[in-house]
Amino acid sequence: MQKAGFSCPKVFRVPPLTTFSKGATSTSDLLAKLQRQGLAVSDKQKALNYLQFVGGYRLKGYWYHLVDPTTKAFPNGYDFENIAARCEFDRELRSATIEAIDRLEVAIRSTIANYLSLRHGAHWFLETKIFKPTTTWGMGQLLQKVESEVKRDMKKKTFVSHYFDNHDDPYLPPSWSISECVSFGLWSRTYEILRDANDKKGISMKFAIDQPVVFTSWIHSLTVLRNVVAHHGQLLKSKLGVSPCNYTSKGIVFANNKHFFAIATVIQYMLAQTNLPHRWKDDLNAIFAKYPSVNIVEIGFPANWETSKGW
Repeated sequence: MQKAGFSCPKVFRVPPLTTFSKGATSTSDLLAKLQRQGLAVSDKQKALNYLQFVGGYRLKGYWYHLVDPTTKAFPNGYDFENIAARCEFDRELRSATIEAIDRLEVAIRSTIANYLSLRHGAHWFLETKIFKPTTTWGMGQLLQKVESEVKRDMKKKTFVSHYFDNHDDPYLPPSWSISECVSFGLWSRTYEILRDANDKKGISMKFAIDQPVVFTSWIHSLTVLRNVVAHHGQLLKSKLGVSPCNYTSKGIVFANNKHFFAIATVIQYMLAQTNLPHRWKDDLNAIFAKYPSVNIVEIGFPANWETSKGW
C-alpha cells in the first residue's frame, strides 16, 4: 500500500535513438521536390541561385511555417519569390540592427569606462572592492578576459604596445585603452557586478534610465542580439533567448518581451539618449516599405509601432 503523502515517481520514456540516414539533396532535386509540394516558381534560375548560395536548410526557416504539417503542401499559388523576399527582409534587418548596436556598444563601453575611471581611477577594473562577484562572473574571469584580449591586441593596436613600451606598472593599460580591446559582453557582465548602487545608477542615468535593473537587462539583451545578428541568426518569426525588462515608469511595456519589437524599442530609446546621428527608425521604415509582402507582426511590431512609448 502506498503511504499517505507520497506519490510514485513519474516514468519518462525516452524514444530509442536511431542511425541518421538522410542523404544530401542537390539544388535541382530540392527545387523539384518543393514544386511537387505546390510551391510556384516563376524564376527557376533565381530559385536555384538561392538554394545554392543561401542553402535549402537555411531557407527552410522562412517557409517551414507555411506548409501543411501533414501533407507538407504550400498554400495555393505561393511563389518562391515570397521566400526570397523573406530572406532578404531578414538579411537587411540584420544589417540595420548590427549598425545600430555598433553605435550603442561604443556608447555603453565609453560611458562605463569614463564614469568608473573618474570615480575610481584609470585602473578601476583592478580594484576588487568596487565589485560584488557572483557565482557566474567574478574577478578572476573578468581579469582573465581583459588579459587575454589585451595580449591579443598587443601587436595589432599601437596604443596597446605604446603602453607596454613605456610602463610596467600597473601591468595592464588604463580603462580607456582596454575598452577598445574587450568585447561588449564583458561590459555587460562588469556592470552587473558593480557593488555600489550609485555607480550603477550614475552610469544608467547617462541613458536616462533611472532603474539599474532595467539597464542591466537592456544591455545584456543587446549583447545577445549582437551575437545573433553577427552569426547570421534569423530574426523573422523568431524569439529572442532573453527578455529586456519593461521600463514601466516611462510607459515602455511590451506585449511580448521576447519579440524583436522589444529589443528594437530598447535600441531606439537608448540611441535617442546619445544625441548622436543614427538611422534606426528610418532604416526600419525603409525595409518595411521595400518588402510589403512580409507582415511585420512576425517580428512583433504592432500597427502603431511608431507612436509606441520609446519611439
